[in-house]
Amino acid sequence: MGAVAALEQLTVDIATRPGRHAPSVQPLRDVELTVNAGTVTALIGESGCGKSLVAAALCGLLPPGSRVRGRVLFDGTDLAQADERRWRPLRGHRIGLVPQSPATSFTPVSTVGTQLQQVCRRLGSDRTAAQWLAAAHLPAASAALYPHELSGGMAQRAAIAAALAGRPELLIADEPTSALDPDNAALVWQLLADVAAQGVAVLVITHDLPALLDAQVCDDIALMRAGTVIRRAPVAEMTGSTDDYVGRFFAGALT
Repeated sequence: MGAVAALEQLTVDIATRPGRHAPSVQPLRDVELTVNAGTVTALIGESGCGKSLVAAALCGLLPPGSRVRGRVLFDGTDLAQADERRWRPLRGHRIGLVPQSPATSFTPVSTVGTQLQQVCRRLGSDRTAAQWLAAAHLPAASAALYPHELSGGMAQRAAIAAALAGRPELLIADEPTSALDPDNAALVWQLLADVAAQGVAVLVITHDLPALLDAQVCDDIALMRAGTVIRRAPVAEMTGSTDDYVGRFFAGALT
């Protein structure tokens, strides 16, 4: 299956204060990354290396005032310079985003089922809220719960259900197993693998290496360092690398 989304030599500069000649930082530099249909790609790296900004670039959610060079491709179209008018129809319908905190997916004053049904109506989903909850391996009774009544694992899976309601071609999950116990992390990884098996391109941003490796569902791992992707390879090749930095990263010497 071919590429659904790709970054080609993507460089992002962000001004540190307002003004035409304000100084800037460069959190992404010459990033190369492809996310293929029907695969799970994990994006890893030290804290602050730019992983979440990669997700933002692929969703058209870079900080205001960002200056972008290179290409942000979705379904072959370069959206690097696209404005919000062009990005908005893609988010939810063709690009699904699972935010780092699932709590941000839901308001606390309404049940999960009610909110998910609203998402389904807005996106014209071909399934009901109950069907999406079932697809996310959540019990039917969870529809009647308020977000604060969900466990961490249930909240994460509910957020994935909401992101899938529009049948996206690209699903981006930012730290989906953060703060989850191993059993719940395994359920989330398996759910993401099930999504990829249906032809969706899945990009998972994670620092949870034990859960990533235990799940054994990733096709490729891309490793970032200081704002750029320094290596991408299948899991076995990456974990068996003789490169000093890669070896230290997987040995846990780098965080």
